[in-house]
Amino acid sequence: MKNYNVMDYITDKYKNVRAGKYIGIFGNPIAHTLSPVIHDNLSRLLGLDEKYLPFHIESNLQDAVNDAYDRGILGLNITVPHKQEVMNYLMCIDEAAQAIGAVNTLVRCGGGFKGYNTDMPGLAKAISSEGISLENKNIIMLGAGGAARAVAYMCLKYGAQKVYIVNRTIENAEKIAEEISASFHAEGKIIAVPAEDYKSIPRDKYIFIQCTSVGLHEGDGLPVVTDESFYDMAEFGIDLIYNPARTPFLELLERKGIRTANGLKMLLYQGIMAYELWNNISVSDGIADRIYRSLSAALYGPDNNIILVGYMGSGKTTVGTYIAREFGYDFLDTDEYIVRKEGMSINDIFATKGEPYFRKLETDILKELGERKHTVISTGGGLPVKTENAELLRALGTVYYLRADAKTIYERVKDDNGRPLLKVEDPKKKIEEMLKERAGAYDTAADVVIDTAGKSVEQIGRRIIWLS
Repeated sequence: MKNYNVMDYITDKYKNVRAGKYIGIFGNPIAHTLSPVIHDNLSRLLGLDEKYLPFHIESNLQDAVNDAYDRGILGLNITVPHKQEVMNYLMCIDEAAQAIGAVNTLVRCGGGFKGYNTDMPGLAKAISSEGISLENKNIIMLGAGGAARAVAYMCLKYGAQKVYIVNRTIENAEKIAEEISASFHAEGKIIAVPAEDYKSIPRDKYIFIQCTSVGLHEGDGLPVVTDESFYDMAEFGIDLIYNPARTPFLELLERKGIRTANGLKMLLYQGIMAYELWNNISVSDGIADRIYRSLSAALYGPDNNIILVGYMGSGKTTVGTYIAREFGYDFLDTDEYIVRKEGMSINDIFATKGEPYFRKLETDILKELGERKHTVISTGGGLPVKTENAELLRALGTVYYLRADAKTIYERVKDDNGRPLLKVEDPKKKIEEMLKERAGAYDTAADVVIDTAGKSVEQIGRRIIWLS
């Protein structure tokens, strides 16, 4: 008798979640994982009926893995503390994951799951996205903890010339150096260096990879080596930490004029690569960029503006006003902006100058707003339908689609005489038709979709604020 039932867990914890297929993550703790931001947005943008769920697994990992397979779970991510133990319960393991000694992705195969490690190629992709190649480069790794083995493997896999692992406990660095070098039959390419002997590393230019947890907490200093002159050898530095966005290591390099990156893109690409394995697809760079924006907004807050799109009556103005007040942002309604600029109501603009003229005004306004910062922008219902407008919106900031059904919208707008497009005999039918026509455009324009049915303005606003 199994002690763990994945479907019971879904029914109990996610009773309102329905999907064609389930994917998810096993970990402990797991409450604050950002993985759903990656995978649910991928499913939405790619049109796949999949839902990503976090599973809090404290024990009985074998039962959980077996039951997930038996119940048809499409695929799983594995995070701490289960990345090593899970290897005991798989049908087979990818060669790279076996060499690294950790699995973070499970993919269905005949009779069970196959284990992969997407952390390593995810980090490589993150580095290459910054225009940096590892081929024939010299690397300095700081730290020899759990992540370091995957990083060392990646360095040799992608053609590094020489890798120095600098660590306070030299035995840990030596073990990684010996085992990863043996995997590539490349003895001598990875060199363990005691932290106190850092000056033994030849003076040259290196890619620095920060693999320790130093920087996670306020008051942390530099990792492994505290001599600031040591870091003059960096031509590029990446920290596996992504929260906070700037660690003392990254701040020091930036003060020295050295290019840097944190670990957020590694998180992004390891997740995308897992999704590709589960679905046997390839995710475009364009979609990856959109997911990165959502991920960055969820973790660090909006980089500039919050933009609300959706059909009339979806709550854009009321929710936008609430968010602006909570964030201390400006608020701008594009319809109101047009009315002020033209000196006439939208009804009058439609009546005297026509809808095409109004749509051109919308595009012109978005171009005018290009330099705007820290503003919540509520858009007219038809604005995102135009492809050019959708592109301009995404350039302005993070786009949230407030989704509501036709019945809810009708109840909200049925007595509003200021809606020219609803001046028809059967406005409810008109709403249904227009929603059907526009839903795809709203979805395409959006970075994040928020279902508003049955939620208060505060609930919707708080959800966006949390994501932002």
